[in-house]
Amino acid sequence: MQLRIDHAQFSDAPIIAQMVGELLREIMAMVGTGSFGFRQEETETRARSWMTNGMYSVLLTRDTAQPEPLALLALYESNALYSEGTTARFQNSMFASRIDHKGSGLPCSWRQKELGD
Repeated sequence: MQLRIDHAQFSDAPIIAQMVGELLREIMAMVGTGSFGFRQEETETRARSWMTNGMYSVLLTRDTAQPEPLALLALYESNALYSEGTTARFQNSMFASRIDHKGSGLPCSWRQKELGD
């Protein structure tokens, strides 16, 4: 597997939204409750809007042999006194690989990154 990391483009909003939905369904299945609301179209719109205005940046991991992203990392701008201003942050739950690619050497899930499994 030959991996590369790409900055997501506005045209990637549908796949970003799809991957967010997959992640949310995985989390809800693990905790046994429907704690998140998800609407594909609204998530696509937010992703495009936030990437357009610079509030959000998404990195997509791809295998050079296939165009479909294997994992994503969503970053957002934050402010912190300890960093003397603006810093990049990522939500732990937004660093995940797709279920089809767990066990392939990519981070396995939000839970494994969070708990160190």
